Amino acid sequence: MTRHARPEVVVSKCLGFEACRWNGEMIHEDFVDLLEPWVGWHPVCPEKAIGLGVPRDPIRVVEVKGRPRLLQPATGRDCTKEMLAFSNEFLGGLNLVDGFLLKNRSPSCGPLDVKIYSSLKPGASSRRGPGIFGGEVMRRFPLMAVEHEGRLHNFILRERWLTRLFTLADFRQTTARGGMGALVKFHSRHKLLLMAYNQHQLRLMGRLVANPEKRPASEVIVSYGEHLGKALARSPSAGQVINVLMHAQGYFKKQLNAAEKALFLETLDKYRAKKLPLSVAQALLRSWIARFGSDYLAGQSFFAPYPEELMEISDSGKGRDY
Repeated sequence: MTRHARPEVVVSKCLGFEACRWNGEMIHEDFVDLLEPWVGWHPVCPEKAIGLGVPRDPIRVVEVKGRPRLLQPATGRDCTKEMLAFSNEFLGGLNLVDGFLLKNRSPSCGPLDVKIYSSLKPGASSRRGPGIFGGEVMRRFPLMAVEHEGRLHNFILRERWLTRLFTLADFRQTTARGGMGALVKFHSRHKLLLMAYNQHQLRLMGRLVANPEKRPASEVIVSYGEHLGKALARSPSAGQVINVLMHAQGYFKKQLNAAEKALFLETLDKYRAKKLPLSVAQALLRSWIARFGSDYLAGQSFFAPYPEELMEISDSGKGRDY
């Protein structure tokens, strides 16, 4: 059974932790409840933290002279300075964190799809962008696992966020012990996963692990972490994933019969056509790992990048091509 590192996650407090939304309500998210046993939560409500009450008059992001401002139309209050000061203090004080789960469309927490109005006039046009706190998160932590709860209703995006989150947590905890040996083991354990995500970054990371210049381990680990974040920044294509699946199947080419090989290829075709989730092909390979044995494949995070209990194939059907 694969043991997974425990990620530390900053989460918007209104997502099941406190009734602190502008209208005094709390949002219940089943996925947050599901994650509870597996992560360390760090709830935050930036609006409450800067002294806006509960309930409170709504705030919105408005572009003023080309710069986003956080304004409260009913009172005329400009909260930008206080929100930026809180963001700098809170985010600057984070030591151990692997990801963020922020409130969708919040003018403070929203990381990417907040309405940014052209003015406070009724009917003013708007564009989409980050909230003030969410924007600071994206600026300071561009390579971390950052999402809002709305996008996590999409199965593919949820799987990507979980993979990124638990891989980054494993890297943080593994390298905390220091030394090149720990880094080598991490790289070996995640090799197939990284092969699926970004082969260019994998090659660069392999050179770092080889360390021909004999650089200090602490220096190599920092560089490796930057490349790891870049490697996981985008979802792998179906073709990249299938290449890894075929590579893994090659370990058993002499043991499998023609019917088993045909079933595997059929499964890959259905995965490519989005008729089956990746987990089906992974399950076939895992059965062969158990049947024929392969210590190397058995230890690969590619087959279980996050706890199996978090696997849910339900999907809102929205945003499939994000």
